[in-house]
Amino acid sequence: MVKRHSLHQHSKTGDSRGQALVEFSMIVLAFITLLMGVIEFGLAFNAKLQTSFASRDAAVAAAESGGTPNTADGAILNTIDRDINTPLQRAYIDHVDVYWANADGSVHAGAIERYTPGGSLYPGWGGWTKTLDLYPGPIRCAFISGCAGSPAHPGPDRMAVLIAYRYSWTTPLPNLVGLFGTGVTFVQTNLVTMEPIPNT
Repeated sequence: MVKRHSLHQHSKTGDSRGQALVEFSMIVLAFITLLMGVIEFGLAFNAKLQTSFASRDAAVAAAESGGTPNTADGAILNTIDRDINTPLQRAYIDHVDVYWANADGSVHAGAIERYTPGGSLYPGWGGWTKTLDLYPGPIRCAFISGCAGSPAHPGPDRMAVLIAYRYSWTTPLPNLVGLFGTGVTFVQTNLVTMEPIPNT
């Protein structure tokens, strides 16, 4: 006896295959989106952690080098150069601030030095350009009893190192989910009191 397949049976089989294909496509799309999200988050989180570590390390260098004329900020910037490495890029550092800080981390009396990558300053450390010069090494105070000046320093200065790093999106995910721009800027600041020096 010859078995006959009805047109209705063929139609049901075709519908099942089409439905399976649509479901598979949705699962693959969801998986790829999730994978890109994990990669993007991991890279961005690494950039934030590395910037934070570089800021903390540079703040320690600031405390140790104190107000040594012409070399204090070089040591700070050299530390940042050493800590900002692959997959981060030095060229994406927007700016570095070295400043006299209040307890809440704000700039005290406008005393701030700002640097951007590139330029002729500290060429041995990749080169930098100074864009603000309001807290040079010689006016910083590390003496326990403070320093005269306007404004006066009641004791060793509290110094801060701020690094602003521009992280660029790596995967197409931000465009897929509607995030605007090319990335995000991480700003990390660490404060430290200069190593105290006894007044002589």
